[in-house]
Amino acid sequence: MRSERPAPGLVRPGFWLGVVLLLALDLGSKAWAFRAVGLGGHLPLLDDWLSIYCLTNPGGIWGMGGHLTVPLTLVRLVAVGILVAFVARQPRCARGPLAVLALLLAGALGNLYDNLSAWLPWPGNGQVRDFLMVRFATPSWWPDALPWPFDPWPIFNLADAMILLGFLALLTGRVHLRWKREADGEEPAPAPAGGDDAGVDGPEPRRRDAAVAATEPEAVGEEGRA
Repeated sequence: MRSERPAPGLVRPGFWLGVVLLLALDLGSKAWAFRAVGLGGHLPLLDDWLSIYCLTNPGGIWGMGGHLTVPLTLVRLVAVGILVAFVARQPRCARGPLAVLALLLAGALGNLYDNLSAWLPWPGNGQVRDFLMVRFATPSWWPDALPWPFDPWPIFNLADAMILLGFLALLTGRVHLRWKREADGEEPAPAPAGGDDAGVDGPEPRRRDAAVAATEPEAVGEEGRA
């Protein structure tokens, strides 16, 4: 028989705990950086390679769309809804997909929190707080005529890093998300072993076996008389 259990949907305590912890890490790091360094402040951490440089970003990734704060906020709201729908459709044992969804959802909520500060009663101006600056030195083989785009790398936050990691896992094919909802824990029924009757369902094979067994004594008696 096939064992079927309903998929857990959104009832996933471990998943939501992970999302809350990741979100707290993002919001806590932003609050610490802006309190310790201040807007426009600079604090080196690892020489010139890694430092804290606090600024606010009214646009999207890498500062693009600086005048589209409201549309980008709406896009992030829709993205959160889509991610939650994907969470509900993953099977119970889908640890990899759920880990990726936790990264994407926590990252989206972290930046959305900053966006919503323009309308909701917590500090902020509706712009996303960025504070991590990484500088990659220009390699010797890079042409002098071209600007090196990673010095510095566009300033980001932990929410951006979570979203980037999640997308890389999806784009590289390491993780696949499932959209079709299926019963969780389904196992195919074992196929009958061997013979011409393999794959035949119902009582017919048993009736056939009984008929063969009933003729065996007669066959044995005929052999003895022979």
